[in-house]
Amino acid sequence: MITPGEIQFVREHLEDDVHHLLLGKHKYPGLDVPKCVLQIEGLRKMRDKIPEWYACKQIFIPSLLALEQASSQATARYKQRFCEGREQVVDLTGGLGVDAYYFAQKSERVVYLEKEPWLCRAAEHNFSVLRAGTGLNVLRGDAALFREQLSDISYDSMVYADPSRRQEGRRLRDITLYSPDITQIRESVMDKAAAFLVKISPLADISRTLSLLPGTVEVHVVSVGNECKELLFLMKKDDPAQADPLIVCADGFSFHRGEEVLAARAVEENGYEGLPAEGDCLYEPDVSLLKAGAFALPVTRFGVKKLHRNSHFYVSSVPVRDFPSRKFRIREVIPFTSANMKKMHTRFPLASITARNFPLTVEQWRKKTGIAEGGTGYLIGTTTHNRGREVPVVIYATKWEESI
Repeated sequence: MITPGEIQFVREHLEDDVHHLLLGKHKYPGLDVPKCVLQIEGLRKMRDKIPEWYACKQIFIPSLLALEQASSQATARYKQRFCEGREQVVDLTGGLGVDAYYFAQKSERVVYLEKEPWLCRAAEHNFSVLRAGTGLNVLRGDAALFREQLSDISYDSMVYADPSRRQEGRRLRDITLYSPDITQIRESVMDKAAAFLVKISPLADISRTLSLLPGTVEVHVVSVGNECKELLFLMKKDDPAQADPLIVCADGFSFHRGEEVLAARAVEENGYEGLPAEGDCLYEPDVSLLKAGAFALPVTRFGVKKLHRNSHFYVSSVPVRDFPSRKFRIREVIPFTSANMKKMHTRFPLASITARNFPLTVEQWRKKTGIAEGGTGYLIGTTTHNRGREVPVVIYATKWEESI
């Protein structure tokens, strides 16, 4: 799979220019330099994505696409919660094998199923050098035909699928075009397994996907570093079908969509009164809440005030501990005027800029003012709702320095 000489070459040249290595491949007789360059490029991507695998010098990367499509270490570990206590987990779409590897840390038996033989060989090698144990079994097969190929699935099993979302290089948005088509195999899976967990593109529409996956009891919006990475739809045999499944976001924030409807109605009736003031705490919700559509719930859950129906910024005079969000202390609220924008560069030559529900994009704002990225301050452009009027403002803030 990968020789000791190739391993040494890859690690020694990990930071070198790969184009120069390819042009000078004649300098390294006996080495498959293109193969080594693939490993170098892959390890650079793997370093932050799957650090545990990166640390294993014998790891083999079969293709950059397989690595790109693989789960990260953080999201794979997140999914471990679904297989705890289950004797068997079946990964129908093995790929690079990251999810199967982490499932094996929590389940007695894991079946890695993959139709591409070269991915199966790479997975067998990697599981071996990672010392994944004998409970992780590699099986070549087609997920669409799993019923015939996996006749020994126990009732307690969880089946997992991360279907391919590419076709001839194009990214697919419609889950009925994924491979395998989850909507076609869902009933067969649920006939045999206790639970079916499906990973969907973070760009997918949650409501439409729920309509295509009846029986879903939970939707997990997985974010890492305030970036939405995965949508996970969990179907269970022993749970009654729910018209309003639980939606789980960052830091355990969960809700039913009916709760958001009630909260939105209450906020509309009470009006938007969140006027930012110096010294207040400003909250920018974790992206998972925004993706899940939890726009009004923070008001009723945490007692914060929303600046505007479409701004999705919140304020409070007293810090709230449990709100999954970036938290700032407001230092100044600046009216959005031409005069203030002209002199803004003088006051804030460096700043991080965010614009949401604001007349300018971040790019337009930087071009207009000449403010460069950097520093410790934040300029947040948004719109407030003040006495029936929509009022754009610029908020100058710093990260909240207290642990809240």
